[in-house]
Amino acid sequence: MKSQNTKGAVSMAGWGSVLILAVVLIFLFRRSFLPDYVHFSNDGPLGQQNTGSAHLPEAFFGTWQDNNDIGNGGGAWSLGLAALFRWAVGPLGYAKFLAPFALFILGLGAWSLFRQLKLTPLAATLATLAAALNSTFFATACWGVAPQEIAIGMDFFALALIVSVSAETTLIQRLTRLALAGLCVGMNVIEAADIGAIFSLFISAFVVVNAFNQESGQVAAKITKGLGNVALVAVFAGYIASQTVVSLIGTQIQGVAGASQDNESKAAHWDWATQWSLPKVETLGLFMPGLFGYKMDTPNYMDPDFQGYYIGGNYWGAMGRDAAWDRYFAAGSQGAPPPGYMRQTGGENYAGVLVVFIAIWGIIQSLRRQNTAFSIVQRRYIWFWTAVVVLSILFAWGRFSIFYGLLYKLPYFSTIRSPTKFIIVFSWAIVILFAYGVDGLSRLYLTNNGAKTLPPILQLKTWWATASGFERKWAYGSLAALVVSLLGWLIFAGEEATFINYLGTVQFPTSDDNPLGKIIAEFAIHQAGWFVLLFAVAAGLCLLIMSGVLGGRRGAFGGFLLVAFLLVDMGRADLPYIIHWDYKQKYDIDAEHPGQSTNPILNFLRDKYYEHRVTQLPFPGPAGTEAFGNVYTIEWMQHQFPYYNIQALDVWQRPRVNSDIAIYENAIYFQYTRETLSRLPREWQLTNTRYIFGPAGFIDVLNSDLDPRLHRFRIVEKFNVVPKPGVTNPTGYDQLTAVPDDNGIYAMFEFTGALPRAKLYGNWQVNTNDNATLQTLGDLNFDPEQTVLIDTPQPGLPAVATNDNTGTVEYKSYAPTKIVLATTSASPGVLLLNDKYDPIWQVTVDGQPAPVLRCNYIMRGVYLPAGAHTLVFVYHVPSRLIYVTVSAISLGVLLLGFLLVSGRKEPRKSD
Repeated sequence: MKSQNTKGAVSMAGWGSVLILAVVLIFLFRRSFLPDYVHFSNDGPLGQQNTGSAHLPEAFFGTWQDNNDIGNGGGAWSLGLAALFRWAVGPLGYAKFLAPFALFILGLGAWSLFRQLKLTPLAATLATLAAALNSTFFATACWGVAPQEIAIGMDFFALALIVSVSAETTLIQRLTRLALAGLCVGMNVIEAADIGAIFSLFISAFVVVNAFNQESGQVAAKITKGLGNVALVAVFAGYIASQTVVSLIGTQIQGVAGASQDNESKAAHWDWATQWSLPKVETLGLFMPGLFGYKMDTPNYMDPDFQGYYIGGNYWGAMGRDAAWDRYFAAGSQGAPPPGYMRQTGGENYAGVLVVFIAIWGIIQSLRRQNTAFSIVQRRYIWFWTAVVVLSILFAWGRFSIFYGLLYKLPYFSTIRSPTKFIIVFSWAIVILFAYGVDGLSRLYLTNNGAKTLPPILQLKTWWATASGFERKWAYGSLAALVVSLLGWLIFAGEEATFINYLGTVQFPTSDDNPLGKIIAEFAIHQAGWFVLLFAVAAGLCLLIMSGVLGGRRGAFGGFLLVAFLLVDMGRADLPYIIHWDYKQKYDIDAEHPGQSTNPILNFLRDKYYEHRVTQLPFPGPAGTEAFGNVYTIEWMQHQFPYYNIQALDVWQRPRVNSDIAIYENAIYFQYTRETLSRLPREWQLTNTRYIFGPAGFIDVLNSDLDPRLHRFRIVEKFNVVPKPGVTNPTGYDQLTAVPDDNGIYAMFEFTGALPRAKLYGNWQVNTNDNATLQTLGDLNFDPEQTVLIDTPQPGLPAVATNDNTGTVEYKSYAPTKIVLATTSASPGVLLLNDKYDPIWQVTVDGQPAPVLRCNYIMRGVYLPAGAHTLVFVYHVPSRLIYVTVSAISLGVLLLGFLLVSGRKEPRKSD
């Protein structure tokens, strides 16, 4: 039995892992503590966090995303850790600290698993750091979807609880631990949606494996117990995640174009679903840092202290490539190149040289029949996680192999975009294998402090003379792998010219004016060289530990070298993803009036922003006017507009399209063809798009070609795009702003023909034939200023009305999910609200519920008697399930408290 002092020392060593992790994360994200800086986020930037639709706690009861297109329901925010963190620290704190917070939760979950597995303190420390610094996890957190890392932390917690269940566990303890594991799995679904669902499948398999591994009795009895445990975990996972599951079905499956599960729909959906597949050759990037580059724009916006080391680090691989490009290349690059993505995101999937090396050592050790470092229980776990590693890589290849095609045929897997999500599973499993490997290495070679220590050279000679067959084979194998790596690097370097030519075919040309392709080639070759060096060091450290040079009394120093090497190796690979912005400059915030912008155009648009939408001209301008298009698309549309709640018709991100929007856009919107150019004024008219941006010289074209009969376009303001104050040599579009100028080459046009956001009609037609409605709306002889089309008949509502159109509408208040209007009219009428129809919207007229009409195929409306009325539109997702989640969280706190209290009374079991 261990003494109390020994237990305390082990506990302190364990918590030391958590402390080291916290210090490392604080160092890496130190710029987040600067008052004017936030961390970059592609999917959830500060602007998106600041928008009205993301306001908490209202978003827990429903979100209406009014900043893009004509509005769309986003379900309700789930009550997960990320949302609670966002509520606690606000949009600014969330933008600063979400990534390190999520990575810390991930590391804490990993540490809890390794402690529960009773691995050595060194194994727990190294594997905890390897989990948090794994580039797949780290880059994902930095990309803006850090809740996924919280989800993986929950998966680690779930595994820790599951492995704590054995034949000796009392019934109350068993039920408590499995229930808590289920709540962790459910929280994983809350935070990571479809990725969480994928992880839950692997956790279910592990529950069965754990029962087989730890329970007593016959095989059939073990499997039965395992399936019973799976059922219990699933019940509690569904309990806490019920709100999220219902919301995901409602927003990402039901009513989504292409989400049908028939074979024809699945086949048509294949390119979309598999666009983010891992090319087989890029599997090397899991083991070779930076071989395929990092982010697409590396080293932009990195910490200035490190930028110089990453020039040429642009991602040059094929992740996210549109399948049309594959077909184009397969056909010999004949004809016009396709318009889709050549690549997207980057090569952020590095697992670590040391991590993979020691994981392989552990796998091979587990296969030894004699003198293995692991017990039979540990070996079975290692075999399970090895199978997960292999399967996840096969599935991550997506359309580049047959394996994902088999998975794709299963129900609802076709609704999951991106087979590369299985790389996340690979990263999860490889870290666990690494933990076992370090544990075996530690116990065999590092923890024998009483062993005699010889001088290093003599120790090597002595060890080699008595080394086991496995140790000799491992040494020879390591040397052979190093030689092969070195030869591969030399061949790669010798083919630099061929590589540069290849880069030219994938949009990285090399010329005297633009040597980017050559710079990228040199960087990639250097990274391959770095891998050879890192591999040599990793192999050398392991051999020195196995030989005893860094073992015995030098074991602590050996452990220190492993930790230092891991931090340098993985930290170096993670640096390109740590991006900080001066948010006050990026969002043009007026220092004296923080709620306003220094950009007068943005201030103009944010005034009564709910009464109009904005867009830019959908065709290119003359030479010399390209700058503003990028400023608008990259900066205004994705950042400034949501930050100031400016509503745009443009869509900056929409991986799934609702069927009704797809039909409406196909029938009404400009389709980027000359034949549909005449649709633009009707598109803008029906969608309340009043302000359009583009080159000022297009004013005559707009009136003569697009609107020759009514000439409803006029210039509101001319402007130029110039560097922001204090910027002398802009390096990015975020350093440019718009300045009004009577001679400016750009203009904000007003389209006076746009329908008001809210308008009273005395004339209407009821038509339940959607095709006929769309045809009428697209007919340029139809005047939507005079007549509204009603698609949902209501009792007492005449099929046709021609009343006096006089009436007024006034906004009393506006929020994305609650709109209050005051109207007056001399005769009965229909109020048209040019915002997307959704059956969840409810309306009261003078405090009494009224039917919400579907008008003009896709907009909202309500019938009003003559007179003055107050209307209140409310978007409120049925909220009963959020209280289910609250009750589940409360139960989880109680169960955790019971587990902690009862655990102190229960003696720890040994392996």
